[in-house]
Amino acid sequence: MKRVKIEIPVILLTIVIISLLGFSGNFVYKSLSEIVNSMLSESKPDNTLILVKDVALELNETENMVKLYSLSNNNDYLDNYRSVNESLDTKFEELQSIYNIDSTRQMLIDSVLILAQQKVVVWEKILNLHLSRGNEHEAFNQYVETLDTVLSVQDTIHFEEPEQRGFFKRVFGKKQEPPTPVIVDRTVEKQRLQQEIQSLEKELKQRNQRMSSAEAVYMRKNFEISESLSTIITALERQEEESFLRQSQEAELLANETYERLSYFALSVLLLLLLVLILFFRDLRKSRSHQKVLRKAKTHAENLARTKELFVATVSHEMRTPVNAIYGLSEQLLQKHHDEKTQEDLRVIFDSTKHLAELVNDTFDFSRLEKQNIQLIPVHFALDELLHKIELYNKSSVEAKNISFHIENSVKNDLVLFGDEGRLKQILNNLVTNAVKFTDEGEVKLAVTAKEQKKQILLDFEISDTGIGIPKESQERIFEDFVQLDTDINKKAGGTGLGLYIVKKLVDLLDGKITVESEVNKGTHFFVSIPLQKGDSTKIQQTFRSFDTPEVLKGQTVLIVDDEAFNRHLLKSILNKWKVDFDEAENGQEAVELAAKNNYVLILMDIRMPVMDGIEAARTIKQTGHKARIISLSANSDSTNQSEKNVFDSALKKPFDEASLYNIICNTVDEKPAQVNSKQEAKLLYQPDLTELKRMGNDDPGFLKEMIDLFLKTSEASMQSIDKNLGDQNYEAIAELAHKLASPVKYMNVTGVYNTIKELEQLAKNGNGGTVIEEKAAQLHTGIEALNKELETLLNEKFE
Repeated sequence: MKRVKIEIPVILLTIVIISLLGFSGNFVYKSLSEIVNSMLSESKPDNTLILVKDVALELNETENMVKLYSLSNNNDYLDNYRSVNESLDTKFEELQSIYNIDSTRQMLIDSVLILAQQKVVVWEKILNLHLSRGNEHEAFNQYVETLDTVLSVQDTIHFEEPEQRGFFKRVFGKKQEPPTPVIVDRTVEKQRLQQEIQSLEKELKQRNQRMSSAEAVYMRKNFEISESLSTIITALERQEEESFLRQSQEAELLANETYERLSYFALSVLLLLLLVLILFFRDLRKSRSHQKVLRKAKTHAENLARTKELFVATVSHEMRTPVNAIYGLSEQLLQKHHDEKTQEDLRVIFDSTKHLAELVNDTFDFSRLEKQNIQLIPVHFALDELLHKIELYNKSSVEAKNISFHIENSVKNDLVLFGDEGRLKQILNNLVTNAVKFTDEGEVKLAVTAKEQKKQILLDFEISDTGIGIPKESQERIFEDFVQLDTDINKKAGGTGLGLYIVKKLVDLLDGKITVESEVNKGTHFFVSIPLQKGDSTKIQQTFRSFDTPEVLKGQTVLIVDDEAFNRHLLKSILNKWKVDFDEAENGQEAVELAAKNNYVLILMDIRMPVMDGIEAARTIKQTGHKARIISLSANSDSTNQSEKNVFDSALKKPFDEASLYNIICNTVDEKPAQVNSKQEAKLLYQPDLTELKRMGNDDPGFLKEMIDLFLKTSEASMQSIDKNLGDQNYEAIAELAHKLASPVKYMNVTGVYNTIKELEQLAKNGNGGTVIEEKAAQLHTGIEALNKELETLLNEKFE
């Protein structure tokens, strides 16, 4: 019977334990939530009951305000009464908005609202009774005051006023008689007022009896309402007590039930955990016996890994040496004059060797890819040129298989980008090469589109073929390392299985994305998206450039130290072209002996050599006091170690081109690398490349001469028209003329002049001020004149 692995019961028990814990946790959560809600509901006061009691208190306050006003007639109590009534209206609205599920409780609340409103009405009527009595008391008090005044004033005697006489009448006339007294009697007035007061007292007494009877009725009604309110409030309080007691009993029952179930759950989990521990301990004894075997296997694997790294380093060095020689010599050959076919073949060799060097670096520096230690080298480059290189590189393999390969470029022709051109070319070359490899009939297509995203340009590539396709179950594995599909073509073509793995790593390194769609026997589509920065066409590096002899090497001797004849031949070829004398040595020992005999200004020394390596040789030469600057030449892609930094003045990695060698020599001897003098720079800037025109005319000299003559005439006419419109400030016409002139200049393949034309066109379209446009037009004048001089010289030399 097959033995069951321990992982299965452990996994099952773990699932059961997790399920139990989840179930118990859910149950505990719900139970605790109910208990907490119950406790919260118990701890919260009954807002309805509180509101009812507030209403009862304010009703009592209303009653008190009315009584105090009836006794004192103080209007302050009347104002307080009205304020309390407004508060009661608010509370009545709150009571009306309350809804209770319990119908009995809702009926009690409704009764409280009705009774409270009735009580307010009763006390409003009582207040109106007292307000109506206010005028009667005032009239009675006036009568009483009048009577008191009459009673307090006695009967009054007064004399008539004597006649007023003049001075002579008073002296010579008769003596005036004394005044006659007059008596005022108030008896009648007193009797009248007493009668009126008696009549008013009688009327007031009758009214007071009627008001007392009415007030007594209202007071009895108020007493009945108050009794009913008290009964309802007592019933509400009794309901609240019963609800509190019921909720407490339910919470206690729920808590007891929770404790009981938790006990069962805890016991079950404990038993299951004990079972898991028993299984683990039983398996632990068995695992210990395997640990010794695992340690031995680990040691063996580490030894294999070290052996693999040593093998990779050795093979990497040995492969880079011939690749470096081919790369450097093909560059030197390209700088010489050849026919168009030979020049194109040499360019393919150069690009292929450079691409091979990059593949060797990535393939044999597999650890660098794993550790993401590859450094990106961004440059300004033209997308058209990159696509042309890919087309040339795959041209021979496509023709050999008799299939078609074409590039659909939907991007504008003059697009310049800034990024790692080498890595992008490596990605596309690998995918196109794979497509060609697995396609026996049909076509391979590379489609390119681009769209701007803020300051970046997102390039979208689609590499499609009509080959054998990839099964769906294998599409996720093709980007893994050392993976090859089990197909007849794979067995025939071979390979390491690192191609697509390296592509995926490089795409990730460039912050891009890659996906695949495929169907067996119908073909495969790879989709690659890479974000790049916008480039500057004036900063595009010239691929091939001839350099003058560095000043420091003129009249001096250089020592070349390398055990490989390939590398020595490359260096000798460059130095011969510079007309610099040199000696050569095949190992470090020979270099030390030659340095002791000769005074060299510069030593170019390989690192890995027989007899004596480069580090030891350089150290020995330095110790003798030799003044030569020593540059290390290493095929090792790793960073220069500390021992190399201490003995070498600088380091140059293989493979290298002439530009790299020139710059490092100038920098090592503290000479500013003036790569091209001003005359040479101007010549290169306006040097036409007629390769495309030759191809279009099938190398017909007559066609080429005719095109040059036509360009000379049209360019001069265009510049005259631009000058005229510049004076008229007709910027729209200048933009149109620049646009028409751009195409013929592009056929002359003069990047500097072409860029100036496009800038003038853009400035004229935007209308960016006359001064700026005038300066750019003057710059274009200089460029066109220099270009036309070169073309005229070419016509005189080759067509006359």
